[in-house]
Amino acid sequence: MPNRFIFSLRFSTKVFLKLFMLAVAMIVFMTLFRMNLYFLSVFHATAEVPFTEVLQSFVAGLRFDLLIFGFLFIPLYFLLLIQAVTEKWPRGMFVFYKSYFTVIWFLICVMSFIDFFYFARHGRRMRFEEYMSWHPQVFIEQAQGLQPNQTWIFIVITILLFSLGYMLIKSLKFGEWKDEYSPQRGSTLEASLRILLPLILIVLAARGTVEPHHLALEHSEVSSNTAINEMALNAVWCFDK
Repeated sequence: MPNRFIFSLRFSTKVFLKLFMLAVAMIVFMTLFRMNLYFLSVFHATAEVPFTEVLQSFVAGLRFDLLIFGFLFIPLYFLLLIQAVTEKWPRGMFVFYKSYFTVIWFLICVMSFIDFFYFARHGRRMRFEEYMSWHPQVFIEQAQGLQPNQTWIFIVITILLFSLGYMLIKSLKFGEWKDEYSPQRGSTLEASLRILLPLILIVLAARGTVEPHHLALEHSEVSSNTAINEMALNAVWCFDK
C-alpha cells in the first residue's frame, strides 16, 4: 500500500474526529434547548410526572439528536473518503465543511426557536403540516400567550447557543495532510479500521438504535404524559413527519 495513501487516510480520520467533536458539542447544545423547553414550558404542567420519566425523556432525546447528525454525516463520510483516496485536500473543502455545519446549526436553531412557541401553546412538537402553514402572525400570537420573561429568556438562549456553535465552527483548524507523515508504514488492518469504523458509527447513529428497527416515534414514549414524550423529539426530526 502506498505510504502517501495511509498518510492521507490518517488525515481524513483527523478531520472526521474534529467534525465529530463539533457534532457532539451541537448535540449538547440541543440538549440545552430541550432543558429550556422543559423549564420554561413543560415543567409547570407536568409537576406530577416522576423524575425518572423526565430523565428517560432526555436520554431518548439524545438518541433522536444523534440520529439527525448520523444522517448529516453520511455525505461528509464519502467526501472525506474520496479526498483520502485521491490525496487531494484543497482549502476550499475545509471552507465547505465549515459552511455545511454553519447552515445546519442555523437551521436547527431557527426550527427549535419556532417550535418552542408552538410547543408552549399546544404541548407537542410541530410537524411538517404545521411548518408549511406557519407565518409570522402565528408566531406573534403564540408568543403573546407566554409571559414576557419566558419569551425573552428563550430568545437570549437561542442567540447564545447559536453564537457558541458558530464560534466553535469558526475555530476549527484542520492543518495539512502532509503533517501526518510518519516513517511507520500503515497496515491493511489500520486502513480497514479507518475506513470501516467511522462508517459503522455513522450507520448506528443514523439508525438511532442497534435493534432491528430504526428509531421511531414509539421510542419517545417513555411516559403516560404526552408533553414529556414529545419533549424527547426534536424540531428537525419532526419536520419530516
